[in-house]
Amino acid sequence: MKQPITVALAGCASVWLRLLEEVFMSDKFDLIETIAREESFSTFSGIMETSGANELFRGSGDFTVLAPTNDAFAKFSDERMSKLVNEDKQIQLKTLLMYHILPGKIMATGLQTGKSVTGQEMMVTNITGIRVNGSKLEARNLEATNGVVHAIDTVMAPSLHFGAPKPIV
Repeated sequence: MKQPITVALAGCASVWLRLLEEVFMSDKFDLIETIAREESFSTFSGIMETSGANELFRGSGDFTVLAPTNDAFAKFSDERMSKLVNEDKQIQLKTLLMYHILPGKIMATGLQTGKSVTGQEMMVTNITGIRVNGSKLEARNLEATNGVVHAIDTVMAPSLHFGAPKPIV
């Protein structure tokens, strides 16, 4: 009679071990941690954190982040970045950062023209490689528990003229 109880307890223990492995030993982290762990996103990660834009990821739902690399930010003018970072409440900076975020988890092959979480249009093309508003997708499909990250080579912003979104430098 003791054997069925021992087997049942052993079965419960293995279920608990699998659950613990999934929770604590998973390769996947949330979007904030996934971005922070990639050295090439250190600038993006830092300004997402200091501006408070990371709060979007603390809610429910999945997101796709088009994260500009450090090289992309190096092309961004120091004067423009200084204005954004030093603006009271950093509204323009948060808008710029949010423009790089799409609702839902979209793998690279599924990207299509649509809207960012700000409601502004983003144009996706795939002629000589996937591009979003002319920005080339570099690293792709960095999965997180609440979405996916794709590296891009340019900091993007919606155009204020004629409604055509363009990368800005």
